[in-house]
Amino acid sequence: MPSINNTLEPSSEAHAKTTTAKINYMTIDPTQNAIEKLYTQDKGYAWVIMLACFFNLAFSLGAVNAIGVFQTHYLKFMFSTVPAEIIAWISTTSMTMTLSCGIFSNMIASRIGIRNTAMLASMISSIGLLFASFSTKVWQLVLTQGVIFGFGSSILINISFSVPPQWFDTHKSFAMGLIASGGGFGALFLIPIITKMLEVSSFAWSIRVLLIVYALITGISSFLIKPRLPNTGTTLVFDYKILADPIIILLSLIGFFIEIGTSVAILYFPASIIDLGYNPTLATNLIMVFSVFSASSRLISGYVTKKINAVNILIFANLVTSIIFMALWYNSKSMGKSLAFYILFGVFGVPYFVLQPIIVSATYKYEQISIINGFIYLIMGFSLLISVPSIGKVFQTLGKRQDYNQIIIIATVCFSITTILSIFLKHSLLKKQKPSNSNKSQIDPVKL
Repeated sequence: MPSINNTLEPSSEAHAKTTTAKINYMTIDPTQNAIEKLYTQDKGYAWVIMLACFFNLAFSLGAVNAIGVFQTHYLKFMFSTVPAEIIAWISTTSMTMTLSCGIFSNMIASRIGIRNTAMLASMISSIGLLFASFSTKVWQLVLTQGVIFGFGSSILINISFSVPPQWFDTHKSFAMGLIASGGGFGALFLIPIITKMLEVSSFAWSIRVLLIVYALITGISSFLIKPRLPNTGTTLVFDYKILADPIIILLSLIGFFIEIGTSVAILYFPASIIDLGYNPTLATNLIMVFSVFSASSRLISGYVTKKINAVNILIFANLVTSIIFMALWYNSKSMGKSLAFYILFGVFGVPYFVLQPIIVSATYKYEQISIINGFIYLIMGFSLLISVPSIGKVFQTLGKRQDYNQIIIIATVCFSITTILSIFLKHSLLKKQKPSNSNKSQIDPVKL
């Protein structure tokens, strides 16, 4: 991956100061040559960065992916008399904050550095979990598990997606795929722990155990994170041109609708298994099955982009997902069909979450990645903010808290829309590639 040219013109000291003020925390210093030789891409400390970012996502996104366990506990036990649309605000706030606040990571890191920002984010999330363990009401969990934990996790996720592209070139697709799979593998580790604690102890102690594991792992991983290139930034300048970039707009819209469809499956599938007559333990254990296939799909999706067009993968995955919602889960009365849906959804419903950061890192310069990822995730968070309560209302009023067909139709429509948008995305990427064929820094790993 070629380096970014931020060399200042010597003609004017004032011009130099102005230019420097616009460089953010991932910008390359004019004296970076020696550092580039010391920290080469695809070697040495690059693998430490990959593992650190993997573990950060494993426990930040993993905790969010495991929220289905808590959602089932809230719906069926802890708040069984509370309307579903009210309960939904806990998961809504948690997922919204986790996705949408990453846009602030660039501003914070430009002042205190990437490592300090990551460690601060880990501490904030841990405080949120600590307060959540003492919460007994919906509004308290919205504030603690939702706002505080979600904010810290969002900063950590953004940094973990934005730093690795500096460290990888040849193996970037593999590294980003592995990092993105962290959420799935993390859920696989956290779900049995949370489930067991809910069975043998209490909700409070299930949160406290999560807190101990989260604080330990993300604290160590955050300490290991650092930029490959020196920090020369002093201020944050948001590039409003990204708001008019068709590629970013399309990626944001795809993420908007994918979040709606995905939230239906993640939040309501375990409860649907209980309504089929199976016990809650089996329902939550199936989330582990989903996590295995989800993590494997993310890892494989990232790797195969070196051979297969990333957007073609996205188009195919979204199309298949829109089909299986109606073919397998809609009106399902058997465990066989429902399980088949959940497994296939784990395979085809999640590639966007690894392909999106790969496409961004392959298409844009290093210093743009954090802001672009933050903006896309902000839109995805906004999607959850308006959709999850609405879906809960539909499930409460039309589904009478037992019929899932109405929300399944919503998910089907959303993934159908993403299929169409993905086709437009491919066209936009091809159009962007044409004038930049001579510049190999553009869209290199995403073969079009």
